[in-house]
Amino acid sequence: MRIGLLSDIHLSRKTNRLACALNALTGISCLLIAGDLADRADPAQYELLHACIRQQLGDTPVYCVSGNHDNPARDDAAYRRFEQRINPTLLPDECGAFHQQFSPGVELTGLNPAYHQKQFFFPERGRQLDFLQQTLAASTARTHIILCHPPLLLHNPQRDSSMQPYMAKEQNDRLQQLVDDHSGILFLSGHTHFAPTAEWDEPRRNLYINNGSICPTTAEDGSLQQGNATLLEIGESPIILHIQGIHTGKVFFQQTYPR
Repeated sequence: MRIGLLSDIHLSRKTNRLACALNALTGISCLLIAGDLADRADPAQYELLHACIRQQLGDTPVYCVSGNHDNPARDDAAYRRFEQRINPTLLPDECGAFHQQFSPGVELTGLNPAYHQKQFFFPERGRQLDFLQQTLAASTARTHIILCHPPLLLHNPQRDSSMQPYMAKEQNDRLQQLVDDHSGILFLSGHTHFAPTAEWDEPRRNLYINNGSICPTTAEDGSLQQGNATLLEIGESPIILHIQGIHTGKVFFQQTYPR
């Protein structure tokens, strides 16, 4: 199974970067988008995004979660309309999260934390985390993908000892514990606009990917890198990760992980 991953599209009026990113993801089974799809949550921006995706990917399934730019002032109505239009068969739970089984061996859970005063949080006392806990407990898949815009603190490429988590601390810790309690988790995030990173938890065989952006991203040395697109190949064994520049198509990171 070939899965394409994009994040932080921040689409406004021009689709050049998005078109290049989609061109880099040929032959994919589905596309995942890890938040910040539109720059200002404008319905016209989502309309443009929908048209560009469908023009280049046809009826390829698309699954996405919202970012802070998709729910300004805690209003994600325009994003939710796009979500239903791009994937009419998707049935999100009342809590705002969703679950999708791709095959007996691969499942996806999408999380949509709200955003207020520069911090993400799961409303209603973390009902989405309850949903994830129940989903993971019932899952028999060897690979369970979690799609969430903000990264966990321990796997944030910008982290330092004094940094606060992007998510409310108690919920960040609970989500980290839910992941640590299972194996075969792929935690896919965005938000940082840092050059893409992949961290492998060997004992649990969990993989954390912070995807960067299709916009230029900041490398660890402070330099700017071109935007990226990510391709995951998930077969019987192993998982192969490719991260490539959207303009050159050159793969600048490739790694294989056991299942």
